[in-house]
Amino acid sequence: MFTYADSIKPDGHSITTYLENLLAKRYQIPTFQRDVVWEKENVKKLWDSIYKFYPLGSILIWKTNTKLESHREIGGIKFADDFNSNEYQYILDGQQRTTSLLTSIYGGNIAKNGNFNPTLYIDLTIELTDATDDTSYAKRFLFWDEIDDRNGQLKANISKKKRYEGKLIVSLIDIIKNYVEIERNLHALGYGDFENPYMQQLRRIREALYNYKISFIELRGIEVAEVCQIFERINQAGKPLIPHSAGQLRKKIIFSTRSTKKLENPLPFMG
Repeated sequence: MFTYADSIKPDGHSITTYLENLLAKRYQIPTFQRDVVWEKENVKKLWDSIYKFYPLGSILIWKTNTKLESHREIGGIKFADDFNSNEYQYILDGQQRTTSLLTSIYGGNIAKNGNFNPTLYIDLTIELTDATDDTSYAKRFLFWDEIDDRNGQLKANISKKKRYEGKLIVSLIDIIKNYVEIERNLHALGYGDFENPYMQQLRRIREALYNYKISFIELRGIEVAEVCQIFERINQAGKPLIPHSAGQLRKKIIFSTRSTKKLENPLPFMG
């Protein structure tokens, strides 16, 4: 029996599980969402919070049998073809974080950022100075343009390029896919002791990737009008999820639903 307690339910998934589900097309991002605002500094701070196991805001998921127009890709990564389902899972709040997490690990491209590579790397040599260290993250988490020395032309990057070539700067995707090999490299370099700070850094980021729980709030059995009201209430003290009022949002959802139905049941050509 479906009850009110079932309509709004908290949940949690690891980063790797969430992104795997996203790539498996188990979530969709409706097109009425606001544009992604992606900034290097904010992405690094996001990962620093995860690295420290600080809590993040919840991702809001609407589970419904209503089909909406959805984005076919996020961060340049194709993840949702047009398909029919008995239940859709729409990401209503959390698109920014989702884009940052997905592109940090799987690469892709960011709109309005040209050929910039959003893949994120971690420098295993950068340690936390203390529990309140709020600056080292900028050197710990790096993008490729902060590592590539362009054959020695960028002097500021020469030492980082050497650490990258020496296997001391590694990508997040490599930690997921090639963790054992990275461990072996550290052993071969003489850093294999369990208490070695480089090994500790490696274990810590791996633990975050697999054990940090992203908080989800799932809405189920809730109609459009109530979804809009939830939007409005959870954002009263903060920045709106999208640059529209609740009334405009409702119109957009209804229009999206109607547009989808038109595509599914096109009228015969009466030329």
